[in-house]
Amino acid sequence: MLPAPVTLALIIVTVNQNQAGQQRIYLGGKSSLEAWIEPKADKTGWTFHLDEAVTGNRISDDDRRIWAVHILLELARALDVSPNNLAAVPYEAITALHAADPFEGRRIAGPKRRVNEHGFMSTRPDIRRPASDFKSGGPAAQARSR
Repeated sequence: MLPAPVTLALIIVTVNQNQAGQQRIYLGGKSSLEAWIEPKADKTGWTFHLDEAVTGNRISDDDRRIWAVHILLELARALDVSPNNLAAVPYEAITALHAADPFEGRRIAGPKRRVNEHGFMSTRPDIRRPASDFKSGGPAAQARSR
């Protein structure tokens, strides 16, 4: 079992949008687990999600629970609220924590064919991306990116 992560750096918060305009806020960096929140359909709050990353290692249920609790505690700390009051924080208030450039100085994956059409792209909270941002450039552009 992994030790409880108690001394990690400040949480990375990135607002993302997919081609259909749906938003997510990813919490934390890339690892074997991905954590995010999404606004509820009725706009009355948000829901927390935790899933294994596509390229991650298998994590036990106990370790997943430890990481989920840690991520939510770090989010509460970043928002300066009690963990008991975290669910009452509006989604929009969490978007204000968006990291301007979480990839600055970091290696990022190169684009792959059709990836943009199926994923979420980091986007500042005050910007709505047009659907064209998620379209690949066609066969010629895809061939150049290989």
